[in-house]
Amino acid sequence: MSWLRRLRPNTSGLMIGRAVGTVAYAVAAVVVVPAHLRWVALLCTAVAFAGAVYSWRARMDQPVHRVVGLVVMAAGGHALYVVDPSSPGWLPAGIAISVALAVLPLTIAVPFAFLTAGTGALIAELRNPTAIVPLLAGCTGFAVLGAVVGSSRQRADQAERLLASEKAAREAEARAQVYAERARLAREIHDILAHTLSAQIVGLESARLLMRRGAPGEAVLQQIEQAQKLAREGLDETRQAVLSLRGDTRPTADAVRGLAQGASAKLAIEGTPEPLTPEAGLAVERTVREALTNVRKHAPGAAVRIRLAYATDEVEVEVCDGGPATHAGPRPVLRDTGTGYGLAGLRERAELLGGKLDAGPAENGEGFRVWLTIPR
Repeated sequence: MSWLRRLRPNTSGLMIGRAVGTVAYAVAAVVVVPAHLRWVALLCTAVAFAGAVYSWRARMDQPVHRVVGLVVMAAGGHALYVVDPSSPGWLPAGIAISVALAVLPLTIAVPFAFLTAGTGALIAELRNPTAIVPLLAGCTGFAVLGAVVGSSRQRADQAERLLASEKAAREAEARAQVYAERARLAREIHDILAHTLSAQIVGLESARLLMRRGAPGEAVLQQIEQAQKLAREGLDETRQAVLSLRGDTRPTADAVRGLAQGASAKLAIEGTPEPLTPEAGLAVERTVREALTNVRKHAPGAAVRIRLAYATDEVEVEVCDGGPATHAGPRPVLRDTGTGYGLAGLRERAELLGGKLDAGPAENGEGFRVWLTIPR
């Protein structure tokens, strides 16, 4: 908005110009009239000047006060014109018309301009009929000048408001991005640290109770190894989350391929692997990891198929297992596993990114299927 400020006149220079103009007008008004009317002319000039000052000092949200000041200003000029038609009494009226059209609403400025010009024409008709045409021409010129200045002023004010609105919008967007990043950090902390540490605490507490009861060392060791495994997985996930927050993640296809190899799952990649956003890549990797964790818990030893498909505007990942050899009961849909995130939490993440996650029994009724679709 600095260029708009440069368009505004210098305040000190404007004050000096007004003072010089006022003095020059007062001298001219007094000099041109007969000597016996000079005190009257000086009084009319003072009235016009007082009206101008009152109107100028009124705030923009006080149009009534501005109108009153302009009426007094024009009245002082008309009075001087009545005293002596050869005096510059028309000048305050013309300036009042110009100022009104420049700063007042048109619903007020236009009637004021017609009334002021009409009053001047009536006085000229009575005092100096030959001056009617020049007077009306002068009023028209002042009106055009005021309209041009008012239009330029409105455009400048509108541009300034638009710039202020744009700045506010940018600041609001920046705040929204900060809040979104904070929410994302909170989700990462909750999904990784809270769940992983909770599971470790449970495992270590179980090991402590087993030791107190004199349980076999193998059972205690199993609980400790499980807690150690959870710690390693939590550390790995924390590293991936930090890389994602920095915008520096490993290729999604490589991450899925590593998970498939670790779980002895069959992997099929369709389309040309291309980089995803850090959030989308992390969602795909975590969905595959959670699905494989659920297979180990609910269908140990089951054959697993992973399909990663790159379409034009979305990426799709599907994890299917053939189910365990025997079922103790139906497998729950979208159940939190307690080892990391849970499919319900991952589905929420997918929806935040504009995607969709479905989980449930496979179409053939055997095994379980997790299917994620997310925009690229």
